[in-house]
Amino acid sequence: MCWLTNISSFQRDWLRKDLNVIGFGLIGWLAPSSIPAINGDSLTGLFFGSIGTELAHFPTPPALTSPFWLWLVTWHLGLFICLTFGQIGFKGRTEDYFEK
Repeated sequence: MCWLTNISSFQRDWLRKDLNVIGFGLIGWLAPSSIPAINGDSLTGLFFGSIGTELAHFPTPPALTSPFWLWLVTWHLGLFICLTFGQIGFKGRTEDYFEK
């Protein structure tokens, strides 16, 4: 029953979402992922191009050996890392976590 005593101190807005982080994080990921660095193509271009290729045979799902999965995982992993660090940095700065 000890955990019930701390329930009133739980911060209801624990996520503390901020649309600035989402906007700047998305732009912060789209900019570097759109640089043509992979055989003259960008990661974003390869990912969106593979979506079109896979939709061409829509009822059939993508094969496990399709490059679509590599581009999907890589693009989203980069986006989520950028959003996570953006949330840590933006909220840490606004709430003075990094002050001495």
